[in-house]
Amino acid sequence: MFLSLTHLQAALLFAFFASIVLGVVGRNSDKERIRYGVTVFGYFVAAIFGLGWLMYFGHG
Repeated sequence: MFLSLTHLQAALLFAFFASIVLGVVGRNSDKERIRYGVTVFGYFVAAIFGLGWLMYFGHG
């Protein structure tokens, strides 16, 4: 049994878990961890869509 994900779903799943890890190890208090994790997730999502559009326009 294999999990079948699209490239976008896999990238968003990676962004989610990486944001959790970075939030936990990157800040001291719980409030700072949550805020930093959400911010990093937003940056990941912006990078995913930004690079996706860049590749789309670059390949014509």
